[in-house]
Amino acid sequence: MAAAAPNKHATRSAQTRERFILAAQKLFAERSLDGVSLNEITVAAGQKNRNALQYHFGNRKGLIQAILDHHADEVARLRDQYLATTDLNAWTAAEAAARVLVVPLGEYIRDNPEGVYYVRVLSQLAAISNPQTNPDSKSGLSFRQVPRLETLMETALAHLSPAEARRRLFLVVTINFHGVADVCRAFDGKVRQRNAMLEQVICAISALLEAPARD
Repeated sequence: MAAAAPNKHATRSAQTRERFILAAQKLFAERSLDGVSLNEITVAAGQKNRNALQYHFGNRKGLIQAILDHHADEVARLRDQYLATTDLNAWTAAEAAARVLVVPLGEYIRDNPEGVYYVRVLSQLAAISNPQTNPDSKSGLSFRQVPRLETLMETALAHLSPAEARRRLFLVVTINFHGVADVCRAFDGKVRQRNAMLEQVICAISALLEAPARD
């Protein structure tokens, strides 16, 4: 019996962490990252101990990172699967990059309804907090990198100066997460309409990547 105690404690700890993550991502998605107090999250997670959040995550940034990490592996698996089973040569680099961005996220939300909260959290973070799109960012957050997608993006943006390419990438990331989240939420359960709108998100991103220089 004594040997089982640590496993039981670890299970309870993991369950508490997950309750915090699920409660926080919903509140952050619905009210913004800056519009929710840590105490509200603690209450929503069903925790009476006000120090529990700090114990598990350290601070707000640690909690946000945990939300990103909670979903990252499955999204990465879907993206890797899409890359492995799709002939990207059928499209231009711009459209291929757009599809690699959009399609796996759409599939993830389809199979994981709470994924829409994750994507809405990302829509508030990804462009402004990632050094790739905002070199001045000091967020300290870590985002999953996809080397093959980065190569596609570089190819699609090769006609632009580095400064303008970074500006386009900022907007691409913004459109991707806002667009996918809003489409999947607006057309929940309406598969044909949702897929048609996701194609429009792909078109918008592809057009932005291919547009002539404005410098």
